[in-house]
Amino acid sequence: MKKQVIIISSYFPPIISVASNRLHAFAKYLDKNEFEVSVIFPYNGEVKKNEDSIQLFPIKNTSFLKYCSFNKNTNFILHKSKALWNRILIHLNIAQTGNFEKKAYKKAYELIKLENNFIVISSSPYFENHLIAKRLKDKFPNVKWIADLRDALSNNPYIPDNQTKKHHIVEKIILSHADAITTVSLPIIEELQTKNSRNIPIIEIRNGYDFEARLKFHYNDCFTMVYAGTFYANRTPETFFDALKSLIKEQQITDVRLVFLGSTSGIRIPDELYPIVERYDKIPYNEAVNIIQNADALLLIHPPTTYKGVYTGKLFDYLGAMRPIIAVVDKTDVAAQLIQECNAGFVADFNNIEAIKQALMKAFNLWKNRQTLNYNQRLIMMHHRAYQVKILEHLIRQLYRE
Repeated sequence: MKKQVIIISSYFPPIISVASNRLHAFAKYLDKNEFEVSVIFPYNGEVKKNEDSIQLFPIKNTSFLKYCSFNKNTNFILHKSKALWNRILIHLNIAQTGNFEKKAYKKAYELIKLENNFIVISSSPYFENHLIAKRLKDKFPNVKWIADLRDALSNNPYIPDNQTKKHHIVEKIILSHADAITTVSLPIIEELQTKNSRNIPIIEIRNGYDFEARLKFHYNDCFTMVYAGTFYANRTPETFFDALKSLIKEQQITDVRLVFLGSTSGIRIPDELYPIVERYDKIPYNEAVNIIQNADALLLIHPPTTYKGVYTGKLFDYLGAMRPIIAVVDKTDVAAQLIQECNAGFVADFNNIEAIKQALMKAFNLWKNRQTLNYNQRLIMMHHRAYQVKILEHLIRQLYRE
């Protein structure tokens, strides 16, 4: 008999998001000879028949008050207005998932009552997904619950202040009732282990890339840098912009193009750089992969914070693309370490303009001289999604034996 797995997530294709990619990989790469996978997620549109033998249960949000979304065509003032509206809803404790919690519980209940022998994987964001899993665990004690944390809950600096207490409570619920926890990096695991009085398994399942990794000798006529993703809070490209403007002014870098894949409505492009910038709204994963594979350099931006263990999902796609990475990051955190271990690019401290200029010049000179890096391809291959999901399979088998 196949093992039954229910994934409860706020993100899943056709929703375009880094978070969707992680949960889609879980569902896609779990061995279908051994596992039967169902996914419950919020989505108001039509969902095509899945080709990976996954049962999809999209839940429509019929709530009156809804959060705003963003795209590249949103002007700066409208972007700020939408952000203000979202903050008001957060302050009023309006769930970002609308009435998903109630409807998702009902659907999962219908599935589990037919065969009370399920693994439930709840993934955040948002924390309501874990509360659904907790209710299911209470109702069906035989259910095994895996809480998947893409980010830390209690010490995440990007959580609004009025949500911090709730995240602390949800973290305590998970540590008190879940059968296992999966998360994306060792620093998050180390922090959770200090509170793990039940000694439940807390396992690292990194994000990854989901395409065939290959070294590609391709050089554009114009030095093309690509950034995939969005900017928010203090994750902004100002220091990178300053370094690039300086190099262009000094005429050390010429014939340059800067491509942003994702919403940039929350940032201001300097006038000097506007002619070289191309912006695309969120695009399907396969299209984004094609663009980054044909870039001359890939841009990673993440500022230093007290919160450690941040790879960012795009890093793994960058590794799989095997194009030089310009990393403007915290040099003491995991992303910088992995880039160096893979010999995949050049790392500069987020606040060090001169170091960023040096990293830019190294990538530019590789393009100019038609050279590439000596990538650690063996380590890069270990970050394919399928490889990482093998870790999840092992954990599920372990829980079934208990």
